[in-house]
Amino acid sequence: MQSISANHQIANWGQTVLSTLLDSISHMVTRKEANYGSPSLEICKQDAVARILGEHPLFCLPFQPVNCRNYVGWGLRSGQHARQMALRHNAPALLLEDGFLRSFNRLDPPLGIAIDDLGIYYDAHAPSRLEKLIPTRLTAEQEERICAILQQWRQLRLSKYNAGSEYSGPLPDNYVLVVDQVHNDASIRFGMADSAAFQLMLDAACKENPDSVVVVKMHPDIFTKSKSGHFDVRQLQQRQNIMVIAENCLPSRLIENANRIYTVTSQIGFEALIWQKPVRCFGMPFYAGWGLTEDHLQAPERRTKVDFLQLAMAALIFYPRYIDWRIGQACEIERAIDYLAELKQKA
Repeated sequence: MQSISANHQIANWGQTVLSTLLDSISHMVTRKEANYGSPSLEICKQDAVARILGEHPLFCLPFQPVNCRNYVGWGLRSGQHARQMALRHNAPALLLEDGFLRSFNRLDPPLGIAIDDLGIYYDAHAPSRLEKLIPTRLTAEQEERICAILQQWRQLRLSKYNAGSEYSGPLPDNYVLVVDQVHNDASIRFGMADSAAFQLMLDAACKENPDSVVVVKMHPDIFTKSKSGHFDVRQLQQRQNIMVIAENCLPSRLIENANRIYTVTSQIGFEALIWQKPVRCFGMPFYAGWGLTEDHLQAPERRTKVDFLQLAMAALIFYPRYIDWRIGQACEIERAIDYLAELKQKA
């Protein structure tokens, strides 16, 4: 049965790719203009992208005789090619990325996708649409709405990915949390940091908190995708007053009970702000440089002081779009949260 299922999936994938390529050829022959084009075949056949945009983008390559109203890429990978094509055709470029509330399982289709017409949120070297949205003045109704969502986030103990369990082992009474990340994560380099920032972060956590245990949380991809982090677990385990959490677990309990969170560019820093925790940053993630975190680096002049409700409203409501996979339609974040709550209850 497993083999039949796998063969069925391969056949479906092949049909989707073939249909995408035939559609592209048809547009070339007829010179018909498309609403969206992309140099990424993966983007063109993704149902999530089609739900968000309203249709599948047309697969097209540089110098291909196809006109599109918009060119779409994923982050700064295919995004660079999409930008070049947009420039060549004098059209807008849209960069997509996973939203900060992404999914239940890590491999599920995304519930939230960010769409950026200026840059991408993790690139601190250049403006992004998120950066432009963060200083937006909120109405009383908007403040009430985002406060309710943040309260739900804490009550449901949400995170970017939501399957699995929280850390169930003993925790020190008094600790600070240091967050590792996958080596060569794009958010590190584009967040004005490098591998050396992680050792600097760890040293600062130890020095600034002599009476606290330093809990180091390893990234789950180190275990689920066999990637490498920035710390040697064996060496850390031999150091006094350092505790290593190597389990693949959800972060809420670790954040909730920590005195302070240390991060380079991890989203856990943003989630720590949701939990109203002090955050010290050694890179320049999207949530740093706004007067809400203690920053090791100087913030770009584009970033000014805001309150956290403005940051949260932009990151969770203004910037991403959401999909309710129960009915396969675009929705607001509240319905996406309800969907995750159902899945967490059934797990």
